[in-house]
Amino acid sequence: MLRTLQRRGWVLLVTVAVAAACAYFVASTRGKTYTAESTAVVAASGTPGNVVTPDQADLLATTYAVLIPKDTAILRSVAGTLGSSVSDVQDRLSVFNTTGTALLTFDYRGTSAANSIAGATAVLQAIAGSHPVSANIIPRSVSAVQAPTAASASRGVAVLLALGVIVGIALGALLIVTWERVDPRIDRPEDLSQEVGSPTSPVSAISDSGANALIARWKALAEHEPTRIALVPVTPDVEADLPKVALRFSQNQGNGNGNGAEAPLWTRIRSHIADGEELTQPLGSLTPLVIACEVPSTDLTALRSIMACDLVVLVARRGTSRAALRESLDSLTEFGVSPKWAIFLSSRTAGVNAHLGPESDER
Repeated sequence: MLRTLQRRGWVLLVTVAVAAACAYFVASTRGKTYTAESTAVVAASGTPGNVVTPDQADLLATTYAVLIPKDTAILRSVAGTLGSSVSDVQDRLSVFNTTGTALLTFDYRGTSAANSIAGATAVLQAIAGSHPVSANIIPRSVSAVQAPTAASASRGVAVLLALGVIVGIALGALLIVTWERVDPRIDRPEDLSQEVGSPTSPVSAISDSGANALIARWKALAEHEPTRIALVPVTPDVEADLPKVALRFSQNQGNGNGNGAEAPLWTRIRSHIADGEELTQPLGSLTPLVIACEVPSTDLTALRSIMACDLVVLVARRGTSRAALRESLDSLTEFGVSPKWAIFLSSRTAGVNAHLGPESDER
């Protein structure tokens, strides 16, 4: 999870900032509103000849909840009481029916506490009793339960801003999780090993003896002498560090422990790498056992150096897209090449630099 946040944490910051900005804009541009609430009930009996059963009362309440905010007669009556327009009343009025009951709740959002109370009261008076203002309301079918006595103010800027931050965090987390599922990455040596289907070695954990052991193991897997080992980068960004990785496995040969560069030559190579200088000679001529190659592609020319080797070792950096890794594997498989080992690099090739110059810690 920490790697995911380091890689895509900016998404969370952006969504929080955008959501908070939107919340602040809405809170600062709209005026403060007040809401008053009144309650009524659809009675289980009506006028003679218009008896309403309890079940019918529930259904009638559901119908009234949809009808009242659209009934012109009711809206005109409330607008006349408040000295407002029909459209303004319609925008401010909301009617709710509690499912399975005959209760009706009227919310009126006014410009002041008194205005909202007057609006909720006017709606109740327009439909309750024996003389509703609309012919669509059955006389005496609606009884007042509770008239409004107070109004609640709308949420302030601080509350809406906090809600915006919460929404931004939730949205950002959802986007990060979705992005990780759509574009999964290689974050551990185990991930690389699982994708490649071969053993994987973290380069930062390979000691001098470990490097020699790996070379010996690679020779055994190649079953060919002299062995040519291809280090194949998965992505272009790995190519810059590939010479360091190749020399890491060849340095002990340069110290007289194998067939490779002479000790003075190795000392000069190590100095160049530590100073960040580029090699002036092809790597293959300096370290014949370990050869740095280019990113594999469907181009046969680019794959020629890889195909000429006896063993292929794939090199990937932490954070590499699994899709990019599979693309490289597909390119190799198309030409009958199968990696026998994999090397895992951290975000920095600290394990390599520690043997080529000043010590540094893996991050």
